[in-house]
Amino acid sequence: MSAPAPLPAASEDAAIALPPDKFHRVLAGLLLVLALSSLDANIVGPALPLISSEFGALDSLTWVLTIFLLTSTAATPLYGKLSDMYGRRPLLTIAVLLFLAGSAFSGLAQSMNQLILGRAIQGVGAGGLMTLTQITMSDLVSPRRRGSYQGLFGAVFTIASLAGPPLGGVIAEFWSWRWIFYVNLPLGAAALTLLWMGLPPGVRTTSHRIDVLGFVVIMAATSCVLMALNQGSHGSWTSPIVISLAVAAVVLALLLGPIEARAKEPLIPLAMVGNSVWLIATGVATLVTIAVFGALAFMPLYLQLAGGLSPTASGIAMVPSAAGLMLSLLYGGRAITRTGRYKVFAVTGVGVATLALFALALAAYALPSPYLLGALLFPLGAGLGLLMPGLTVAYQNAVAHEDIGTATSTAGFFRSLGGAFGIAVAGAILAMQAGGLLPAGGGAQDMDNIGLGQLSQLSPSAQAMVLADYQWAMVTIFAAAGVVAALAFALIRLLPEQELSDVANRPASNALESNPLGSDPPGANPPGTKS
Repeated sequence: MSAPAPLPAASEDAAIALPPDKFHRVLAGLLLVLALSSLDANIVGPALPLISSEFGALDSLTWVLTIFLLTSTAATPLYGKLSDMYGRRPLLTIAVLLFLAGSAFSGLAQSMNQLILGRAIQGVGAGGLMTLTQITMSDLVSPRRRGSYQGLFGAVFTIASLAGPPLGGVIAEFWSWRWIFYVNLPLGAAALTLLWMGLPPGVRTTSHRIDVLGFVVIMAATSCVLMALNQGSHGSWTSPIVISLAVAAVVLALLLGPIEARAKEPLIPLAMVGNSVWLIATGVATLVTIAVFGALAFMPLYLQLAGGLSPTASGIAMVPSAAGLMLSLLYGGRAITRTGRYKVFAVTGVGVATLALFALALAAYALPSPYLLGALLFPLGAGLGLLMPGLTVAYQNAVAHEDIGTATSTAGFFRSLGGAFGIAVAGAILAMQAGGLLPAGGGAQDMDNIGLGQLSQLSPSAQAMVLADYQWAMVTIFAAAGVVAALAFALIRLLPEQELSDVANRPASNALESNPLGSDPPGANPPGTKS
C-alpha cells in the first residue's frame, strides 16, 4: 500500500491553538526555558577547578556533574504523566521554581555537599523543563506544523549547549563561579512570567491517582544504572559495587512491568509501550543517542593527543557537528511541515549518520588528520538534524492526546539513559585498548589523568605507542558506533507513516482555557497506513 497523501495545509488560525499574541509569549518563554536547562547541563564544567580550590573534596567533584544527570533523568517520566493529569502550566511552574531554587542554593553553597544538593534540586527541575517544552508545543501546534517548531527548538538547544562551556569559563574567570547559578534567577523569572501571560491554567477535570510506587521503582532503577555506569567508567566494571548496582537495576526493571500493569494510572502505560510507532521511534532515538554520544565523548581528547590541537582548537574542531545539526534541524522541520511526511527524512538522517560514523572509523585508521575528522562531523550532525524532528512528530502524532506528555517524557527518559550508556561503553573501550601504556604505571583507573602534559614527559617511542593505542581505541569506538547506528537504520525502515493533521488540538471554542487536555479533532491522529 502506498503512503497516505498529505492533508492539505490548514489556515494559521486552525494550526495554532492560541491567539497570536499569547502564542508568541509562550513560544518565547519555552525557548528561554529550554536554553536555561541546556546551558546548565554543561556550563559548570569549566568552573570545577575553581570550585575544587575553594571547597577541596576532589573525590566528590564529579558528583557536581553526575547528580544533575541522575536527578534530571529520573524525574523526566513523572513530569510527562503529571502534565497529562493536571495540565502543562502547573507542571512548568513547578519545574521552573525547582530549577531556580536549586540554582540559588548552589550559588549560596558553603561546602561541596551543599553544592551537590543544590545541583540535585536543579536537576529535578531541569528534567521537567526539557521535556515539558516539547509537550506544551504539541498542545499548541498541529501535528504537521510541529516539525518546524521542533527544528527551532533543536537549534536553540544546540546553540545553548555549545555556549555553555565558554560562557561558564568567562563567568567563572571574570566574576565568580557562583554567578553561573545566579544568572539563572532573572532569566527564569522572565520565562515564568511569559508562560503565565500566555498559557491557560491547568484544570483538574477528574480525580487522579499518582503511581507513586512506579515512580519510586523507576527512580531507583535509574539511579542504579547511572551510578553503575559512572563507577564502571572510572574504575573496574567487575568491582562488587558495579555488579551489585547492575543486578539491582535488572531486578527493579523486572518488577516494573507487574507494578505498572496493576496501577490504576501507570506512569508508563503498557498500552503506549505496545504502540508500534512510539516503540520504534523511541528505539531508534535511543540507539542513535548511544552511537553519537559514544563516538563524540572522547573525540576532543583524541584531537589534542593525536592531532596536537590545543583545548580551544579541539573545541573548534567539533563545531562542524553543531553546524550540520542546526542547519538540518531547521531544514528538516520545515520540510516536514511543507510535505506532511516525516519517514523519508528520518530514514535519510539515520543513513547519513551511519555512513558518517563508518567514515570516521576509516579516517581514524587510514588518515588520522584532525581536520578530516572534524569535517566528517558535519554530515554526522546533518543526519541527526534530519532524524530528530521526524521521530518526535511521529510518536506524538501516533498516541492519544491525553498520553502525549507521557509518551514524550518516556522517550526522553530512554534517550538520556542511552546517552549515559554510550559514553560509558566508549570509556570502557578506551580504557581497555589504551590503558596498558599509561605513564602512571598502567591501569584503566589512570585514564582520567592522561593529557598533553603527561604525554610530553614520555620518550618519543613511548609517545608513539600511547598514540597508536589511542588511535586504535578511537577506530574501535567509531566502528562500534557505526554498527549501533546501522541497527537503528534497519529498525527505522519498519516505522509506519501516518497522516499529519494541520489542525491543532482545540476541540471547542477556547477549549484550552476550559480543558487544557482537550480531545483530538477529527483526523488529528488517524490510524497508520503504511510502513
